[in-house]
Amino acid sequence: MKLSRLLLGIKSPEKTLDYYIRQLGMKLLETKTFEGKSRYVLSFPDNVNTVSLELHHDILNNEEDEVYEESGYDNYWKYSLFVDNIEEVYRSLNPKFVKGVPFQFKDIGYLMHTRDTENYSIEYIQKFFKNNSKPTTTIESLPLKEIPVFGLITLRTKDPLKSIKFYEHLFELKFLVRMYVDHGNGRGFTLYFLGPKHLQPPNELDLDAIENREWMYQQKESFIELQYYWVSEQDFNMEYTDRSDKAVGLKGIVFETSDLNDVILKLRRSNISTTKQKEEISQEKVLFLRSPDNQKIIIREARD
Repeated sequence: MKLSRLLLGIKSPEKTLDYYIRQLGMKLLETKTFEGKSRYVLSFPDNVNTVSLELHHDILNNEEDEVYEESGYDNYWKYSLFVDNIEEVYRSLNPKFVKGVPFQFKDIGYLMHTRDTENYSIEYIQKFFKNNSKPTTTIESLPLKEIPVFGLITLRTKDPLKSIKFYEHLFELKFLVRMYVDHGNGRGFTLYFLGPKHLQPPNELDLDAIENREWMYQQKESFIELQYYWVSEQDFNMEYTDRSDKAVGLKGIVFETSDLNDVILKLRRSNISTTKQKEEISQEKVLFLRSPDNQKIIIREARD
């Protein structure tokens, strides 16, 4: 099973595609339109083992006053790009999309936060901590002077153990790295990172080890990052918002498999309900299911 795509709803295809192509250097791989619904698939060159970004635009569900506003109550947070030289990337980006200068955030990473034209958060993380920065080669012909790696999709969870088991058992991912972010007074969150099971971090016996973090940022693979707010499971009035049926917000994440029927049997044995149907635009047979935290998951049969 391979983590394949991140699906986000957009309002302004022309402006948004221009941003991703001209500002970030992504390539438009595929465009499909059917009965007022359009899908645009983008990826960075050479990102063979990472996810692609699939933007959904629905003319019939495109309320004029609906704008994406990030919220800590959403079941989706952001995606992250791994880069060689974050200072060079910072200088290359249009300042109006950048939320601050790059900074070394504790022992988490050398990073910065930005937004795209649709107000989605894009985090940049340098492959090495600030004090360990390496000389890099600048490619002047590229908008960001390098090719980033589509590294993280960040989802929120109220039950990290259940979510980790879900992704490890059903989607063949492996729990590789953990980070604690303490804001003081008992406030903070824990981050859990799951990636392809063939990967081996430097310190497999201690998933909290600092060296595992820089190692992860240097991979040319995509990871799922789970954010767990401490004691959120005790807030029975708070449920994470699902925007999959709205014009904007997370539409889902996609996994690809070589055998859809085998996955169906596996899900049935785990008592997980699914819906098998054809996608409206692609007419491909897919499975629809929900994660423990109500993120929409689509499983497709891999194309030859």
